Amino acid sequence: MTQENETLSLLLVEDNEDDVLIAQRAFKEFKFISSVSVARDGQEALDLLTGSGSRAGQKPLHPSIILLDITLPLMDGIALLKRLKADASLRSIPVVMLTTSSRQEDIARSYENGAASYLTKPASLDEFLELARRFEQYWVSVSRLPN
Repeated sequence: MTQENETLSLLLVEDNEDDVLIAQRAFKEFKFISSVSVARDGQEALDLLTGSGSRAGQKPLHPSIILLDITLPLMDGIALLKRLKADASLRSIPVVMLTTSSRQEDIARSYENGAASYLTKPASLDEFLELARRFEQYWVSVSRLPN
């Protein structure tokens, strides 16, 4: 289990501004979430994680967990997931799909390509707060993460 004094840093890869604001608000409520970085598309996320492209010369981001939407501009979530799992320096970061899609095809493709979990975005802020609380509880109290 994660130590009580440990915190999680998240990278949220999401292009919908309303969903970004809801997620930031929800995760701000919890003491074990230390930071939430945001990328608006798959390419921006890859640049943040590798310190390349638009982020060339900057220190790569290494979050505890990546929350990834499927439908993104420039590079969709499945393509980004494949790239992350093919990169030795990034593959150990758990990727949790957080998307509106509940299609079985999307769920199967996510797991086939290395997703650690698949969550469907709730419709309301209250439901998202509950999901965020359960997410934090699982990743802090139950699950063990690599250093």
